[in-house]
Amino acid sequence: MYSIIRQFRTDGIRRTEAEIAADAGFAGIVGMSLAGTTRQMTLSAHNTEDGATVLLLPPLYEPQLLSMHADGMIVRGWQRLSGSKTTPGPTYLQEWLLTFVGQQALQRPAVQGVRELSSMASPLQLMQGE
Repeated sequence: MYSIIRQFRTDGIRRTEAEIAADAGFAGIVGMSLAGTTRQMTLSAHNTEDGATVLLLPPLYEPQLLSMHADGMIVRGWQRLSGSKTTPGPTYLQEWLLTFVGQQALQRPAVQGVRELSSMASPLQLMQGE
């Protein structure tokens, strides 16, 4: 599902309502998968130059649905920030506000300033990870 995601937290600390409202968010394809026995939700896009998939945000591990509304939902999970090659970064509580846009990527963002890579979306699916 092609969606716009706004993050409610920075390093685990809840952002103000004004900060969340002012955030244009990230637009891309939302996916769910299993990495071993761990569920993860991702937001990705296809790089137009070489067609490779690019993660726009760190994955949200063990996502839980908090609320659902007509054009989106709120999920809560754990997000690990990037660390070094030998030491993983810290893990923080994170909440995502997903606003559903449609099954395909927008040709032009409906919201000014939305961070997006052009891509074609596929339906939300659960896949076995590596």
